[in-house]
Amino acid sequence: MKNILPLIIAVLLGLAAVLAVGRLLRDRQEAQERMTSVVAAATAISQGDVLSDTSIMPKRIPLSARPEQSIPWTRASMVAGQRARRSVVQGDYVLLSDVAFARSMAEIVGEGEWATTLRVGSGGIAGIVQPGDEVAIIGTFRIKTAVKSADLSEAPEAMDKEATLVLFPRVRVLDVGGMGDTRQADTPGTEIIVSLPPRQAQTLIAAQRKASLTVALRRPGDESAISRQDAGMVDEETFDDLLRGLESVQVPLVPGAVTE
Repeated sequence: MKNILPLIIAVLLGLAAVLAVGRLLRDRQEAQERMTSVVAAATAISQGDVLSDTSIMPKRIPLSARPEQSIPWTRASMVAGQRARRSVVQGDYVLLSDVAFARSMAEIVGEGEWATTLRVGSGGIAGIVQPGDEVAIIGTFRIKTAVKSADLSEAPEAMDKEATLVLFPRVRVLDVGGMGDTRQADTPGTEIIVSLPPRQAQTLIAAQRKASLTVALRRPGDESAISRQDAGMVDEETFDDLLRGLESVQVPLVPGAVTE
């Protein structure tokens, strides 16, 4: 019996080591590859069935393995109440092509407007914006300005100037997150679909190539600051003005000491 006990302990230690290595490898694999959750069938779904919260579930998969027509779990609410176009086996993906949506997004685009996509950083306000919200679109641009030379006979010197200003003061959000393939590593961020008149939609598309854009969330129905001029512009002069009239603070040699 005494001879068997060390053997049993050695086997148990070996199994523990195998499990630990396996878990470490899985953790490393998940750390190296981003994961995502998509909509899957929680039960067997037949063609014509009305989908409900109990008939779908999240399915966690590597982002690189996500099917093009898959539905992000963050958009699962859009599936509830819709009919299935085909049968789906339990545990299988529920794809966009599997759902007969009663209403197209095209029906909620404003009359005389076009829907276009705005890509912004995934953090901050972009993470809480919801369909139906109103936002201001703000851009930081590099603008070339002409500075007159002290010698009036010389041509003005061209200098780059950075400015932050409101591009569109009030824009209606149609959807957040996008339903397309977001696996491109070179395009991180959040997609916000907004509705704008055609010329403004074209301007927004072009601005995304020239500027860094972000959004500010507005109060619903707020009629203030709906002109671009209302918010003004922030540039180097803005920060220079902050320093005017202020004295430099002297740090005491002894931390916490009171100086007169």
